Amino acid sequence: MPNIVLIGMTGSGKTTIGKELASRLNLNFLDMDDYIENKAGLSIPEIFEKGEAIFRSLETDACRELADSRNSVISTGGGAVVTVENHPWLKKTGTVVWIDRPIDLIATDIDTSHRPLLKNGLNTLHRLYKERQSLYAELADLVVTNDQPLEQTIQSLLEQLKTMDEKGEQS
Repeated sequence: MPNIVLIGMTGSGKTTIGKELASRLNLNFLDMDDYIENKAGLSIPEIFEKGEAIFRSLETDACRELADSRNSVISTGGGAVVTVENHPWLKKTGTVVWIDRPIDLIATDIDTSHRPLLKNGLNTLHRLYKERQSLYAELADLVVTNDQPLEQTIQSLLEQLKTMDEKGEQS
């Protein structure tokens, strides 16, 4: 099975879904933000304090490095799609799945204190979604709406993955 790359807004459920999906498919789970933190020796908020450009550069490095992963479910950061240079790396890595969670659901349970780009409030969440929505749609091989309990979301994703042919296209 090719890698599965999860994209979507911060708080959309990429990590939760990714861990469960990896477990069910007997694949490795890789979280891009954790990868960046381990490599930099700093937390994401600490990296952002040095500047968003520094974080985005580390994120591009992570996209390039994780593109060589095998047998993995990879949860990207919500903004990985913003840097156009990341697009070929994300596509090369495997089947790209957009976890599309309604913004109102994200807003009800997201802790913005640990999300550097959301520190100024939920209006930023809505603005970022509007800015990124077309990028998520453009890159996605599959779209899973995360507005149901985890089990139903995972089942929907597994059913869509079954329809993928060997070329990575939905049949």
